[in-house]
Amino acid sequence: MDVFVWGTGDIAKRYIDRRAYYINENIIACIDNDRTKWGKKFKGFDIMPPDELERTDFDKLIICAVTCNDIKRQIERDLRIDGYKVVTYFEQEEAVKSALIKKYKNSVDADLQKVLDYYKNNPLNIFGYYQYTDQIVYPVTYESDGMPYIWFENKKMYFPRDYDKFSLYNDKKCVMNLMREQGSHSPHQYIQDDDFTAEDKVLVDAGVCEGNFALRYVDVAKKIYLIESDHNWSEALDRTFEPYKDKVVICKKYLSDEDSDTTITLDTLVRENIDFLKMDIEGYEIPALTGGKYVLRESKGCCAICSYHKHNDEINIKNILHTFGYQTKTSEGYMFFPYDTVLEFRRGVVYGRK
Repeated sequence: MDVFVWGTGDIAKRYIDRRAYYINENIIACIDNDRTKWGKKFKGFDIMPPDELERTDFDKLIICAVTCNDIKRQIERDLRIDGYKVVTYFEQEEAVKSALIKKYKNSVDADLQKVLDYYKNNPLNIFGYYQYTDQIVYPVTYESDGMPYIWFENKKMYFPRDYDKFSLYNDKKCVMNLMREQGSHSPHQYIQDDDFTAEDKVLVDAGVCEGNFALRYVDVAKKIYLIESDHNWSEALDRTFEPYKDKVVICKKYLSDEDSDTTITLDTLVRENIDFLKMDIEGYEIPALTGGKYVLRESKGCCAICSYHKHNDEINIKNILHTFGYQTKTSEGYMFFPYDTVLEFRRGVVYGRK
């Protein structure tokens, strides 16, 4: 099925990124009213004028814009296109939600049924039935050299100089709900055990991003390994953890099952027993665990390994951990990961403990 995407803004980006929204569809190009964009690219696709829709054979037009009703009226007024071909992003999202409900309606899993009950009366939620109700605002401040930061856990947490994902609150830049995914009952919660303590412990944080996980424990931990391959975060992480450089090791490679110019194994990086391993590395958890056989075998600590990025990762992660003597369980609830090509619910985190 050939599809045009109308729009080149945030909603269009969201649609193109969420591969599960068009599993059996082929995006031809993007359409935009702005003639200054014609002939350019958006997310790798050509940007074309609206009248291209009359010259090209296609099956569906996805309107990815806040003003979708205005665009629908423009299409009806100016273009000869069958109405059944025109679908808004929000209608497409509802169709995805309906497909998930249909797929799992006969499941006997209580957690899955809880997700489906939530979906029947609420918009599609990546975190299943989990809702974050707090509203915590972290105002953005700038150093004299232009480096943005927020105060988190009474420490400065820096962001890249060109960071463009800040929210606006009362017309001021801020970070909203930084810890929303780590709330109680979240399927993405890294620390589930009430008795967890980082005091005098060796921690490994793979997939650091802005560093909020490690920053919570850096004052009391014995040592922390930070692994973040996205070089957009390099300067910010260096600056955030500069006061703790005597106990923090920052690695800017991909964690993998082999060593190279761009990759490193857990066994190569860590030359000591660890007490906690957190891993959230965008679907590369399996090779990263495979490259940590010695650390996993010799260490007595716990781990939290994200399992929602790929099909069957939960099973594969559990099998690896079982091999090294870990007992496993999963986080509460289910997640829907829309950036993959499989339409399914997945457990968010696998926990391991010896």
